[in-house]
Amino acid sequence: WTNFAYQGDDNPTHNHAGFLSGVIYYKNHTHPTLFDDYRVGYEGKDGTMVMFPASVLHHVEPQHQNKERITLAFNIVETGVKSNGMPQES
Repeated sequence: WTNFAYQGDDNPTHNHAGFLSGVIYYKNHTHPTLFDDYRVGYEGKDGTMVMFPASVLHHVEPQHQNKERITLAFNIVETGVKSNGMPQES
């Protein structure tokens, strides 16, 4: 999915379902994604991507610049696999 953010917008602390989550930074203006569980942030240079365990809590603080921020986010969800890692039968 695509996220568009403008001056004053934020993204409150949350996590995701699935196995892995990621963000591709298209127009970010060094506005960081903060990973609460690790107490670290990533500035999100334009044209870069970050991937992290979907369960990790993260957020984006209110944007102060009067510029459009565009990111693309995704989740990788395992299907067809039992909790023990074995393939499910059809």
